[in-house]
Amino acid sequence: MTIDFAALPHDFLWGTATAAYQIEGAVTEDGRSPSIWDTFSHTPERSRTTTTATSPATTTTAGARTSA
Repeated sequence: MTIDFAALPHDFLWGTATAAYQIEGAVTEDGRSPSIWDTFSHTPERSRTTTTATSPATTTTAGARTSA
């Protein structure tokens, strides 16, 4: 992929993001134990759609994740 830097606005700012849940990996691997986020994200009804980190989810036409 080639980026045409001249086509970007003069005040364009690059940004990046990540989440600990993506980086930390599986709870039971390599001696890791559950973090506060692991506990929270696996608690039903803690998200707007009531899914958990491991519950099946589908995408609606509006783009919102809902329980399968």
